[in-house]
Amino acid sequence: MSYYSKSELRAKGEEIVDEAVRATQDENEDSWLQAQQGMDRDPNVEDISTPWYEPAELEAWVREQLAWIPDHFEREADPDPESFQGISDAVNATMSKLGGGDSSSADPNLSFTDKAQAEMEEWDGVFSENFQNGFTIPFPTIVQNQAATAKMLNDALDGLINVYRGKRRDYSELADQTIAALKNCGARDGGDEKMGLTILGALTGIAGAALAIPSGGTSLAVTGLVLATIGASASIGGEFVPEEKNLALGAPTVMEVISNMISRQSDIYTAVYDQEEKIAGVLDGNYELLTSVRQLGAAKGLATPLTPLRPSIADAEDPSTGLTPQ
Repeated sequence: MSYYSKSELRAKGEEIVDEAVRATQDENEDSWLQAQQGMDRDPNVEDISTPWYEPAELEAWVREQLAWIPDHFEREADPDPESFQGISDAVNATMSKLGGGDSSSADPNLSFTDKAQAEMEEWDGVFSENFQNGFTIPFPTIVQNQAATAKMLNDALDGLINVYRGKRRDYSELADQTIAALKNCGARDGGDEKMGLTILGALTGIAGAALAIPSGGTSLAVTGLVLATIGASASIGGEFVPEEKNLALGAPTVMEVISNMISRQSDIYTAVYDQEEKIAGVLDGNYELLTSVRQLGAAKGLATPLTPLRPSIADAEDPSTGLTPQ
């Protein structure tokens, strides 16, 4: 299976309540019959046999106790993994414009600096030198680094989507296994229903993407700029094998099954939180790195691996004083 929709998960939650009512009724009847059939009591001792609960009253009590379950399963269907598609499309469009790190496949409009560089080589002066070193020469490398940054964001997004797909799948399996466990409890010994956590295999390991340092004499005194990257494992689908299969759901009684279900919900929450923290850590670290590089470039008035320098000629009152033909 892949996973259920939000409405389907709510329906599964309602089915869990229905099965819990049925299994509790079975427990009530079975325990009462056993008490009546299997006791040799001293006639002088007050009858302490298991009481009989009226089915309607018992059902009302069970439904009241478990009324939270459908709401919970519906709520935990969020966020919808597919709701991120628009963001993913936007990031992919950016990567395509930038050539995905291959400048030869970037948007042709980004190659304007090649022509500008050829033209500027015909000129001399402080404005020419500033324009070339701060803009035209580092620009192709900046495009390449921007593409690497976009890919890093895309990888993180893919990983996050996979985490939420794993969460949806794990809740889907939890619902099915809880229903199966309730069918096997009550008057019976309880089944051996278990589940794994698909979420745990949702992310690949953390790798690094090195940013190139622009040439042209304007690079910062910074080397080894590396963005941490984290991506999705193989997309979670019907063929995906959970990381673990030892999380028990089966139990002899209804309340034990429900207790196991609550424990598995806690396991899912913890797994999702841990994976979200891993992705957030990567993004936070990259943000700090990129921010510090940008601030250093601004302080020194130099182009950075990700931002060109605003040419001095753009603010000049008389460009002819600093820009002359050779």
